[in-house]
Amino acid sequence: MKKSQDFTRLRLLIKEIYGIENIEFDTVINEFKTISEDNDYFIRSFELEFNIDMSSFPYYKYYEEDQFILLSIFRILFGTSMKGKKKLTVRHLLRVIQNKKWHE
Repeated sequence: MKKSQDFTRLRLLIKEIYGIENIEFDTVINEFKTISEDNDYFIRSFELEFNIDMSSFPYYKYYEEDQFILLSIFRILFGTSMKGKKKLTVRHLLRVIQNKKWHE
């Protein structure tokens, strides 16, 4: 039952931050067309919502470096990012929730 509750809470968090409702276990969070501020906010909110130690989270393995807002919008419009980045799935985040700390 706990896993189901965690999935529901994670879906709500994703909807709140990214506005995306159709979330499944294999949804790749870091493939949403977002700006870096939203991604930063998501990671911080995830850490707080689930009381997770994210201190070892390798942000730049999963997300692009922070950019000026205009560069972020250009990247979103023309899809010029995320090449070579690891996929961050809902399934992986649920395992992180169970372990209470980040792990690859």
